Amino acid sequence: MKKRWLAIGLSICLASGMFYSSAISVSAEDQETVQTEGGETVQGQEENDAVADTQEAPAEEETAVPEEVHAPIEEQEPAEDEAPPSEGESNALAAEGETPETEEQVTPVEIQVMDEEGNITFITDDKSPVVEEPPMMARSITLGDKVVNLRANQKGQAYDSNTAVNYTEYGTGEAGYVFGPMGTDAAYLGTFSGKVRFMISGVIGEVSEKDVQLVKMNNVIVSTYYANGSNIIHNIATNLNDDDATSTLNVGPQQSYMKTGTTYYSYDGHYFYTSYSAMLTDYRSGTRKNSINSSNPYYNYFQYLPLRSKTTYTDAQLNSKIQAQTIAESKMLNLGSSLITNQNTYGINALLATGIAGNESAWGISSIAMSKNNLFGLNAVDNNPGGNADTFSSPSNCVQNFAEGWMSRRYCNPNNGVYYGGFLGNKASGINVKYASDPYWGEKAANIAWSLDSAATDRFKYTIGIKDVSGTSHTDLNVRAGSNTLSTTFFTTGGQTGYSFLILGKENGFYKVQSDPVLNAGRTAINSTSGAYNFSNMYAYTSADYLTVVSGNVSPSPNPGTGTGDTLMVRRGNAYYFKYTLSDGESDLMVNYGYKNDEVYVGDWDGDGVDSLCVRRGNVYYFKNSLTPGEADSVVRYGKAEDEVLIGDWNGDGTDTLCVRRGNAYHIKNSLSEGKADHVVLYGRKNDDVLVGDWNADGMDTLCVRRGKTYYFKDSLSNGEADAEIIYGKADDQIMAGDWNGDRKDTLCVRRGNAYHIKNSIAVGEADAIVLYGKANDITYAGTWKK
Repeated sequence: MKKRWLAIGLSICLASGMFYSSAISVSAEDQETVQTEGGETVQGQEENDAVADTQEAPAEEETAVPEEVHAPIEEQEPAEDEAPPSEGESNALAAEGETPETEEQVTPVEIQVMDEEGNITFITDDKSPVVEEPPMMARSITLGDKVVNLRANQKGQAYDSNTAVNYTEYGTGEAGYVFGPMGTDAAYLGTFSGKVRFMISGVIGEVSEKDVQLVKMNNVIVSTYYANGSNIIHNIATNLNDDDATSTLNVGPQQSYMKTGTTYYSYDGHYFYTSYSAMLTDYRSGTRKNSINSSNPYYNYFQYLPLRSKTTYTDAQLNSKIQAQTIAESKMLNLGSSLITNQNTYGINALLATGIAGNESAWGISSIAMSKNNLFGLNAVDNNPGGNADTFSSPSNCVQNFAEGWMSRRYCNPNNGVYYGGFLGNKASGINVKYASDPYWGEKAANIAWSLDSAATDRFKYTIGIKDVSGTSHTDLNVRAGSNTLSTTFFTTGGQTGYSFLILGKENGFYKVQSDPVLNAGRTAINSTSGAYNFSNMYAYTSADYLTVVSGNVSPSPNPGTGTGDTLMVRRGNAYYFKYTLSDGESDLMVNYGYKNDEVYVGDWDGDGVDSLCVRRGNVYYFKNSLTPGEADSVVRYGKAEDEVLIGDWNGDGTDTLCVRRGNAYHIKNSLSEGKADHVVLYGRKNDDVLVGDWNADGMDTLCVRRGKTYYFKDSLSNGEADAEIIYGKADDQIMAGDWNGDRKDTLCVRRGNAYHIKNSIAVGEADAIVLYGKANDITYAGTWKK
């Protein structure tokens, strides 16, 4: 067994979109009728009906499976002359009548492995993966002590380095595949009608008994988990005959129910056992009662954090972390700005994307990365991944293509056949199902995220809820536009177990969740034509009865129109007095920041839903991500010292950025970074007063020009006529804009002295509320100061 540092990437992702199921699925929650193929009417399930674990899975569909097992490819039709392999042939090396040689010739295989720090190496595996047992012993093995060897078939013939094992998921009938050299052992659940039933990486699969080898458990090396006192370490076997052939992954903090120094067994990573036989007994019975955590399943935070989330790290911090992990020639260097920009534009978490790229490209030094700027193994298929892989003009171009095209429009889009949940996941649910044949691909990207999150600012930031948390049921759950059963259904989840949601709040017995798919501007349907993601406006609802919260806590969501929106802050020198409600009285918080003569702006700089401060000195901007004293969290140069600057969320990503105004030209930047504007808009006249706000609740800020007491509102960042015009207040009034009642729509507030006349609609007429706060000569700002 030889090891060397990885110099070329081993892509193990199969062609995405090549598997499908035409079986009718019935959604939980609504009762429907569907027609069978024979025309028989079948009554749909109620909300609380799930497919029982004891139900037989739907019959297997005959599916043509391509030979390539390397990387995701664009969806294709199979060639006309390409016939599907017959049962038992698709994974076999030898024909039915062939006999293995007496002395096996071992072909060395290079296997990519990872350690808990995210370091990647190649192992030259020169030991046979076939487990040799005397014929009498093999025949005498009982049900209770078998292991499924995914690197060899029933005849004891090893698979070559390009062959995956294709299976049908028990319980859903979905087609799947797994690559033995990345996870060689599976739990044996029994043989039924010539099908071996097994579990690996959370999925229960069935495969022809001809396609796998069954061996005695106590004669081989199997995958285990180890509690080291701080973390849970997953030791993944890649050869049943060699304990050196392992990946060792950190799957998160050691749990209170674990004992330091103890080895555990699990093939889903959720329930842990000290006894292998007790684990098999549970798996075969469809229960987890004998596990050490039967009432408290563990879900690896980063593995189940939806990609529709944001890292707390800046582009500079990501650059530093990547640099520490790789070499000077790496194609991943200085990608921080691209990762953050694409996170904010296309809704793909930059830290998780870094984890995927680190694994797929060997930290940017694989041959595909070096020669083609391809960091994600995109279209690296067939037996010539280097030749077929996509070429990109730059690593940044690859990041953009991955975030927009591959993730936002496909793997996070329920209308696409590769969607099984918008999180890394495993072989039961998530991106791992179709993106990679490596059963632990999602776990490896999460392992890198754990390692990079050394400051512990990303971990456990969000609340995560899981559908079918035990892995023993398959509920097809509705995901809706509103918190009631009469609202539009955006999509149904499918029957995947361990399906993850990012929970934002709770309303009327429904969880408000971050939407996986891109939604249209009115939140009435999925928009499959765009990858642009709006964090603030793209949310959905699903019944709370079917989710188990595994990380974080759930608070009630603020109901629109109940005064839970923007409130006031007054400034006196470098002291800022924040009020958490639109009411009279003393401030709730006082913070000192900057100098008394600083120019100050307010915005949500990190997308956490809370506004904070920025001081400007010339063309240098000092951003603070929390309402606390101390140093700035980031510093950016932009524009000229004499520029007029506006603040807004110009692209709907939930983060406020800068806009420089020069006359009637607005130079808009969609990230807090240096460089040229992302686009320029002409609107109004050069001497107009200008307000910024989200006038139509679409999640994007736009412009309003004021001429005296007339206001001209524009609902898009474009040239042309105003979309609305109203007369309000007096020509000499001081005006502020804010979302005063929490309905996500900004409206006007007239300030006269220390009296604030608040209007909750863009309309003429009397104010809806009047609030007294501060002094007549205070400088006043509006913002959301607390979630």
